[in-house]
Amino acid sequence: MKFFHHNLEIELDDKWWTEAGMEDFVKKSKAYRVDLDAALGRTVFEIRIDEVRPLKRHPGVGIFNDNIEASAKSRVVSILRGFIANTVIPPVEVIPESSGSDFNYKLVAGAHRFYCSLAAGFTHVPAVEGFDINTLDQ
Repeated sequence: MKFFHHNLEIELDDKWWTEAGMEDFVKKSKAYRVDLDAALGRTVFEIRIDEVRPLKRHPGVGIFNDNIEASAKSRVVSILRGFIANTVIPPVEVIPESSGSDFNYKLVAGAHRFYCSLAAGFTHVPAVEGFDINTLDQ
């Protein structure tokens, strides 16, 4: 399936969507159920998905990628199944955008949760303030 976040086209494998059982999913709230313990004492707040700047990746690098802990497929399927079961899921991490930006927030952690939320039809995501690793001195 293909969907958009502003001008960013995202592709989510149809087989993953089907494997998760999302064909008949109907959201019951504007955001997924948040795992407050995963916030690690930080204040959780809901933000509109359209307030977040689309991710910028290098050409040819998709939104859904493997990491050392799990494959992209297993991460996406797990998140989508969590939506269906209404289980708690960690919040995404954002930082405020600079003044003059078209967006209020920049996503710094939780791309899979964020873009699965958009694909599932949620209009909001639970968030905490994070930090941008790209701003650390090298």
